[in-house]
Amino acid sequence: MTVSNTTVTALTFAIAALGTIVVAWQAYETHRTTTLSHRTLESNHSLAIDSARARLDQDAPRIDVYVEQVSVLLGDAGETGTASQWHLPADAGRLLSVQAQVRVVNMMPYRTIHLTVSGLHDDAKRADTEVLLVPSASLAYYLTATFTLAQWAQNWAAHDDGSALPHTAGGRVVAMDDRDEGVVDTWPLHLAARPIRPAGDEDQPGTWELTGGNWFRIAIRPLRERSYWISQSRKIPMPEPSYDKPG
Repeated sequence: MTVSNTTVTALTFAIAALGTIVVAWQAYETHRTTTLSHRTLESNHSLAIDSARARLDQDAPRIDVYVEQVSVLLGDAGETGTASQWHLPADAGRLLSVQAQVRVVNMMPYRTIHLTVSGLHDDAKRADTEVLLVPSASLAYYLTATFTLAQWAQNWAAHDDGSALPHTAGGRVVAMDDRDEGVVDTWPLHLAARPIRPAGDEDQPGTWELTGGNWFRIAIRPLRERSYWISQSRKIPMPEPSYDKPG
């Protein structure tokens, strides 16, 4: 039986096409298997990191940080003779402070905590101190915003305008223990206030007085930020889990 050239050509193309399909399928399966293996390794790696973090969480220092009160300190703004009223621009350069008292408590009865603060001072007016907080002890720190009456008036104007207050104060509390592999806890603090407002006296324009009501903003219980370390002395952080990374 004679096979025509056309039939031979068709068979050749069919065989070639089938070979291409087989090669493509093999390549796809290889890629899929490699991808699955990679994702499995990533998942196992993330589980290991989570396990290590959970272990460090169990051994982490237990510290409570909260704001006890916020008050106004008149400073030289109280030397005008009328301690609750001022006249701008005559008194524009006088200083007035808003102070938040922050309490830091070691909740553990058996461990001493390494504590540092920045942007705050203690009862002795020492700023940015570093201390050892003994078991069950507590310390008071103060976050103080000191500005001129002109600057506080700008804060009032910004609030009245719906804008961010331009003059604020910030600080932070940092706690850690003496373990090289461990956690570092940070509590950022941010104090924004508008302690004075226009008095509304038509006979004396430019008169300002202390603000009543809701005049400051600070987190009473600031949110803790925790970082994990393989070695604090060598500055080696623990890597983040990779669950949420695109594959």
